[in-house]
Amino acid sequence: MLDGAELHVMEHATGWRSKRPLYRNHFCAGPGHEDWPILQELCTRGLMRVSLSAEPTLGGQSVFTVTEQGLVELKESDK
Repeated sequence: MLDGAELHVMEHATGWRSKRPLYRNHFCAGPGHEDWPILQELCTRGLMRVSLSAEPTLGGQSVFTVTEQGLVELKESDK
């Protein structure tokens, strides 16, 4: 089950609360970002993954995406 902060990160990554849920699937952050520890934990649990690591065009930030398993958890948390 996702806690509030994890749910917030995954909703932001996917646009879950928008008019078009799942229209995107990315979250850009780097070390020092307030959500970095949450992103690392979600990756450890297989709910998100690093798609691009330390991308120079993004100022050294990494791009995270929600996995299929993460989408299942996100949908379950929305019930």
